[in-house]
Amino acid sequence: MYCVRCGDIIDKDENICDKCGLHFTVVQNDGTLVYINQSPKPLQKAKPVKKKKKKGLAIIISVIAILSTLAIGAIAVFVLVTGIILGLLGFILFLPDEDPVVVNTAYTDSLNQNIDLGNNTVTYNNELFINDEDPLSEVLRDQFVNIKGNGEDTVTVMIYMNGSDLESQNGCATADLKEMLNAQLSDNVNVVVQTGGTKKWKTSGISNKHSQRFIVKNGQLVLIDDTLDQLDITREETLEDFIRFCSTNFPADRNMLILWDHGGGVVYGFGVDEIVDDVEEALTLSEIQQATRNCGVKFEMIGFDACLMGGIESVCALSDSADYLVVSEDFESGDGWEYQNWLTLLGYNSSTPMTELGKVMVDDFIKESNGADSEGVLAVVDLRYSRLLYNTWTNFAYANQDELLEYDYTMSMQRSSRAPDYLFKNKKSEDKDFWDWLFADDSTMETYCYAVDLMAIAGQMNTEESQALEATLKRAIVYCSTTSGDSYMTGLSVTLPYGDDEFFDLLQTEFRACGFDENYIQFLAQFVSSDYDEYDWDLGSITGWSYYDEDSYDSDDWYYDSDWDDYDWYDYDWDGYSNSDYDWDESYYDLIDWILDDSSMDY
Repeated sequence: MYCVRCGDIIDKDENICDKCGLHFTVVQNDGTLVYINQSPKPLQKAKPVKKKKKKGLAIIISVIAILSTLAIGAIAVFVLVTGIILGLLGFILFLPDEDPVVVNTAYTDSLNQNIDLGNNTVTYNNELFINDEDPLSEVLRDQFVNIKGNGEDTVTVMIYMNGSDLESQNGCATADLKEMLNAQLSDNVNVVVQTGGTKKWKTSGISNKHSQRFIVKNGQLVLIDDTLDQLDITREETLEDFIRFCSTNFPADRNMLILWDHGGGVVYGFGVDEIVDDVEEALTLSEIQQATRNCGVKFEMIGFDACLMGGIESVCALSDSADYLVVSEDFESGDGWEYQNWLTLLGYNSSTPMTELGKVMVDDFIKESNGADSEGVLAVVDLRYSRLLYNTWTNFAYANQDELLEYDYTMSMQRSSRAPDYLFKNKKSEDKDFWDWLFADDSTMETYCYAVDLMAIAGQMNTEESQALEATLKRAIVYCSTTSGDSYMTGLSVTLPYGDDEFFDLLQTEFRACGFDENYIQFLAQFVSSDYDEYDWDLGSITGWSYYDEDSYDSDDWYYDSDWDDYDWYDYDWDGYSNSDYDWDESYYDLIDWILDDSSMDY
């Protein structure tokens, strides 16, 4: 065996070279390879010669050396700690995405119908159900959907899921899909999902290259249609085709449609598709109206798991397409609706009334909003009251026109993660000075959608018309709940375009497309040029639902001096409804003649 340093022969029983002093370790049995594990040491040890050095210089050099060592050590520790932290973050952030196609989390055996919402919520429950003896039964259309009962009904829930940046950035759609997968469904209930509109799904089971259709089955998301192109989710034709697909392949006694994504309100519309070139493109209210009309389906419920769509305008536009509307007049948190409990309730009994399902939807939504530290409001609206509601609102608005034009009653609504970014371009930038730009709160919506809660604004004016409007709202809004921060909201808003001509231009085009009459559009035009002051809601009296005492209010107290027998609702052909012949201003009755027989209040 030879030394790898000097080549001298080494006794195989030794671990040191006698010539150069190299220490080594044999790593192969044949002795042909050695591993050097120490530096060579001299054969002869000589005493070192000491040289005189300047002590001052030595001290300085020593101090510098010590400080340098400490500095290098500190830097090394910092680099090490930073590396560990970044490594952990990288591990967390780049974990493989969970796949909801195979997720089947164990179901917690609770429907949570009696949720403890704590002290952070305000709930409004309308128990005034219409019966044959009620005078209003003569002026309401029949429901489109009649439940068979005894769990015999078949149900198709259509989820139009536009993932957008809510999914690509935060995985919000994936989270809601998991809630759907955790629901316990029966063979009578089909949940069909169409995907699209996002650059990246937080799951490997859904494509971002083209749209797909799935069905929730046995805790899994099963692909049933992989033939679609990359569809523009903001086009009317895309929505209509999805509805037709569901109704053809999954016909049911009860059909429900849920639109999932961002919402921009009744003027800007629903949905932000990340794939299309124009990020401001949306599915407008009139396009949703046309798609739901043309598809040949009468829905039991249409819901918006989206912000700001809870306006009276949505009620009017969709009134001939569904029996109920589930909407929020404020922003929603990124979590949006909770799907597991109400779908499970539907799976347990496919004949569960929509009023009961709606309560679970609303209560769970408020619970999730509180959990996300977000304000929220959600309402279930009976669309049979849409015509009555529109007339009571316009009667009130026209009678109190001067008061409405005197103040800007637009409410401030705090922006949430579900708010589309494009809405926050300041449309009144020319009115802002330097200090506004520095200190103004740009996270609220008061200057963007001009929404005013209907009940709250009616409560500011104690008139015959305001009382009629409040009474109609009490009947139309079946169930509503809010977080404490949104307690001034009662379920439905109205849009009044204070001082914004650009916004009004969009409004009048959209409202005409929805079928609103010209008189109402011209009434709204006055808000653009009116000389108004800002209304301070903090100082104002927001009476809202508290205007009526829930405990003492009795529907038997109502009577009408109008001859309701002369009113024939069926003179109006709901099936023949079209933009060209529908006039929302048309009224067969005079609501100002209503009289409330109550000791505390009369018209």
